[in-house]
Amino acid sequence: LFSHTVMVNQMGKSGAGPADLKLLDVSLKHAGAIITSAMGEFTAPSQKDNPQQEIVLLRAGGTIELFRIVETSSSSNNVNDDDDDEDTRTFIKLITRVETRSVLRSMAIVRPSGEKRDLVVIGADGGCVSIIDFEGGKSKLLHCPSFGKTGCRRGTPGQYLAADPKGRAIMISATEKRKLVYVLNRDSTGRPTIASPLEAHRSRTIVIDTVGIDNGYDNPIFASLEYQYPDSDDPGHDRMKMLGVGKTSPEKQLAYYELDLGLNHVSRRWATNTHRTACCLCALHGGSDGPSGVLVGGEDWIEYLHEGLESKEGNNKIICAIPRRNLHPANKGILITQMTVHRLKKSFFALAQSELGDLYKLTIRLDPNDKTKIVGMTINLFDTLPVANSLNVSKLGMIFVSAEFGDHTLYRFDRID
Repeated sequence: LFSHTVMVNQMGKSGAGPADLKLLDVSLKHAGAIITSAMGEFTAPSQKDNPQQEIVLLRAGGTIELFRIVETSSSSNNVNDDDDDEDTRTFIKLITRVETRSVLRSMAIVRPSGEKRDLVVIGADGGCVSIIDFEGGKSKLLHCPSFGKTGCRRGTPGQYLAADPKGRAIMISATEKRKLVYVLNRDSTGRPTIASPLEAHRSRTIVIDTVGIDNGYDNPIFASLEYQYPDSDDPGHDRMKMLGVGKTSPEKQLAYYELDLGLNHVSRRWATNTHRTACCLCALHGGSDGPSGVLVGGEDWIEYLHEGLESKEGNNKIICAIPRRNLHPANKGILITQMTVHRLKKSFFALAQSELGDLYKLTIRLDPNDKTKIVGMTINLFDTLPVANSLNVSKLGMIFVSAEFGDHTLYRFDRID
């Protein structure tokens, strides 16, 4: 999947086989830019008395890196006090580095049913989807099924990856038209297996983002933010342009794609229009104690969308405006670029970051009598951080920011109200 070599010349003589001369590029200094990152437990299951969290990074240049968050404490005696002061030091430790010699495009984390560790799913330019296991700190390629041509093409899946929260399936999507769903199972020995892909293609459709919906143990559902452009070969298309009917941009939609595990079939279950500036998705936890659904980030607002949601006005969305800076121009919007959700023991909250670096805390109010219904949302300014390619919140009360420019940082929450 990941090996890319360049043929330079072929030398050979009559009666002898050709000798291939190949060049392999080796980086003297590793790239610092991070494409995306994810938090999980990859090398070993976390223990109650010794919880651990690890970060997997996709770096520019085709490198996969695995880091572990390490906390060390040392006691220092103070001559003025009788008590010992305990100093805690937190840092990240490199566990392993994998050189893929490819163009990495996307990543998703999946934990198959019955597994206590997370697996990494990678989409690259090799025309394959790769499932990697980091058990014991060593990388092992479990599966690598191919589905298309090599290279970063708009019609070749790999640009977007989404995983079912219960670890039953993954969806890999192209920028245009093509979507493939892989069902994950386990064999008799407990080894994860992957089935043949199921197609969920839709012609003339541009995909903006995808995410897996927490639907409990019902059929897996994937949400896709997309829009369908008009067909230029339609006989009435030119006439509509002359009349000025087709000058408006197509409507963006949030669509649900359902995988029927019984029929082994993927269908477009539900879709609704959203704002034209929508650009990112974030799924909420569901099941018996969560509302499920999707948070959609756009310009100047965050909205909650879900199938079957009906408000008093008959709309199926809940919208929350984001705070603005005092000196920000009134005619210029603020775009939400990243969102993440962190679940606590009895509640959960969402963090959203704007293109200016402002970090907002989104509090979701649930119905006291029914935890699966959302009655409102409240947003507050939390902090200002470097503009990130991804935000990862750990169970240790930390947040990792893979910055778009500059140094990448690990912060600790002092307090979460």
